[in-house]
Amino acid sequence: MVVRKLAGLVLAAGVLVSVAGCSFNPAPESLQSYAPSDGVGTELVFPKAQRNEAVKFRNFLILTDGTSHVLFGTIINDGSRAEKVTLQLGSNNAESQTVSVAAGQTLVFDANNLSTLNLSGKAGELVDLSVGSANGSNWQKLSVPVLDGTIDYYKNLLTPAPAATN
Repeated sequence: MVVRKLAGLVLAAGVLVSVAGCSFNPAPESLQSYAPSDGVGTELVFPKAQRNEAVKFRNFLILTDGTSHVLFGTIINDGSRAEKVTLQLGSNNAESQTVSVAAGQTLVFDANNLSTLNLSGKAGELVDLSVGSANGSNWQKLSVPVLDGTIDYYKNLLTPAPAATN
């Protein structure tokens, strides 16, 4: 009789563990941050920032046709004040660009809004790009992929959009 009760308890415990196994993982995959695209990103949190305020760098990549290189990416300021951020080529500390992003605004780099950085690299390579506050603190390093037009949705992105006509 005791053996039956003990066997029943062991069986119930086994079922409980097998159906609740995901709750034993302290960092489930659904909570892990990742870049759901071909580009890379990061976040900068500034001093005196309110909770959940940051300057976010999203989907940064470089497209090349073999001769010209264009930086693509978005900078989002979720903060309550304007922030100046600097983008700096990792291979050349003298090569940098500082931009200001107003509070609650977004800045997009693309073929129509070009970066002033002297970019290079072949398709398939990674280019080191450091981003940080304009005062020289809070640096994050991005390994930005260099892509070309072999993927259909990148083919027409290297040329600027035609100007609107009236």
